[in-house]
Amino acid sequence: MYKISEFSKLSQVSVKTLRYYDQLDLLKPAHTDKFTGYRYYSADQMFQLHRILAFKELGFSLEQIRRMMGENIPLDQIRGMFRMKQSEIQSLLDKEQARLARIKERLSYIEKEGKDMASLDVVLKEMDEQLVLSYRQKASLKQIPELFGQVDDYLGSFGLSSLTQMVIWHGCDECEDDIDMEVARVLPHEIPGRSPFTVKRLPKVPMMATLIHHCRTTSPCTASTELAIWIERNGYRMVENEPRREICIPQEASVDPEVYVAEVQIAVERA
Repeated sequence: MYKISEFSKLSQVSVKTLRYYDQLDLLKPAHTDKFTGYRYYSADQMFQLHRILAFKELGFSLEQIRRMMGENIPLDQIRGMFRMKQSEIQSLLDKEQARLARIKERLSYIEKEGKDMASLDVVLKEMDEQLVLSYRQKASLKQIPELFGQVDDYLGSFGLSSLTQMVIWHGCDECEDDIDMEVARVLPHEIPGRSPFTVKRLPKVPMMATLIHHCRTTSPCTASTELAIWIERNGYRMVENEPRREICIPQEASVDPEVYVAEVQIAVERA
């Protein structure tokens, strides 16, 4: 048996809290000396205490916990409750992380206000027709590697690999996280398509404004915004219904994996 002070140290729960749990009939001492009033706890009561703390972490009130402790809920059911809570918290964390990324992105855009775009190394060039295998999906940015993984698995069945990687951005009408995008690989020759993969030819574009940019996968990138500003300030306009493209440029294996280089491409015409 352990004195309440000793039990408190072992469990890392304050003496005040243990006394409060006693008053609520939530965790009664195994023995109370009728002469001194000293409370004593058994080692087995540590498991009861951990159950109480576990239920508190799940968001239950002490009154609810008192009733649940009387029901002696099976361990497997408690595990299931924790898995559900874990999933709920992870979902909240993911949403907040996405929100934080959007805040950083907006701040980056604000910091670009008034920046001189004349120094941008924008190149105007003609793009030939391109044969691609693509996979169009509404997804978040963090899902792009997974989408490419599916495309590459399909290509692997034809013995194809290390082909030029491209993202075609179709836009987003009413969404925050899910964007209408198309991941694609440029093909050297025709192969059969199979749902959800499509083999098609991207049309020839007489004039494409392009900008090579370096970005980190963990932070927002403003290359498309910078290119859009350059287009407007230099007397051009975007070609209607021609989605923005982004070509990934392969890097050496020694380069930081979180840094990527890509060429953003926007079809333009004289305004």
